[in-house]
Amino acid sequence: MKKTISIILSLIVMLSLTVTGCAAENGAEKETGKEDLSIVLQIDNPTMQVNGEKKAIDQNGTAPVIVNGRTLVPIRAIIENMGGTVGWNGETGEVTLNYGDDEIRLVIDSKAAYLNNEANELDTAPAIINERTMLPVRFIAESFKFGVAWDGASELITITKGKSDTGEEPSGKKSAVIYFSCTNNTRTLAKTIAAVTDSDILEIVPSIPYTSADLNYNSDCRANKEQNDDSARPEIEAQFELDGYDTIYLGYPIWWGTMPKIINTFLEAYDLSGKTVMPFCTSGSSGISTSVNAIREYLPGVKDGMRGTTATTEAEIKTWIENSK
Repeated sequence: MKKTISIILSLIVMLSLTVTGCAAENGAEKETGKEDLSIVLQIDNPTMQVNGEKKAIDQNGTAPVIVNGRTLVPIRAIIENMGGTVGWNGETGEVTLNYGDDEIRLVIDSKAAYLNNEANELDTAPAIINERTMLPVRFIAESFKFGVAWDGASELITITKGKSDTGEEPSGKKSAVIYFSCTNNTRTLAKTIAAVTDSDILEIVPSIPYTSADLNYNSDCRANKEQNDDSARPEIEAQFELDGYDTIYLGYPIWWGTMPKIINTFLEAYDLSGKTVMPFCTSGSSGISTSVNAIREYLPGVKDGMRGTTATTEAEIKTWIENSK
């Protein structure tokens, strides 16, 4: 009888230890879920870093891409690492994302997005690329109160956990570098400015791309015809959503001593009143002042510009920005 009681007591002690251990383990998991989170991705790179740990985004080698100036990412791996869930309806093409009490619903190839049933319009629609659902990362992350940073020089996207526990909202981006480039010179400078200013970067893409022959100034080329025609307005391929930006860094090469006519197209397509607009250019010899005066016909308060090159340094960019204040 004593032996039986002893066995029962031993079982009770073991069960108590097991329950206590499980409770401690679950508590630790819950606490871990509250830790800050960092997810780092790179354009065209099929791996990501989650709190410093390198992981494959998926088994198919899917990587983030840029479409119409916006970053699309394979969303399942990111949401699940955030601690959320992803639902997919193959018949309707609808994606449902849940994180905490928030829900986002999107449809492939549609710019309509619903955050907790409130309608929003995206500037780039979700897409299926290489059999993977690719979604716009900034709208999703910021809707779930995560911060998003873009490093244009290295094309890195960093997603960090927001401060929702304290009721604070992430600050988000307030500036954008918008540029037109045919020979990559202005593109290179734009990426450096985006890195220095921690800005989003958007490219003005012509509906009809410029060829080498179009830029042959010693002939009756397309660029010459446009620059000599005051009414020329080359069409732009993509549309941008600029309402969320306070500062626009506007870049272009100098053509015939001034800005290309496609910049006129951009300035006439968007209302930039109330924003700080800071022009910059690349040029072999001409300065930027003539083009800045042309921009002032649209925006009288535009800042003085900067003429740069692919070798312009971060220090020179910071000096320009400081002197423009």
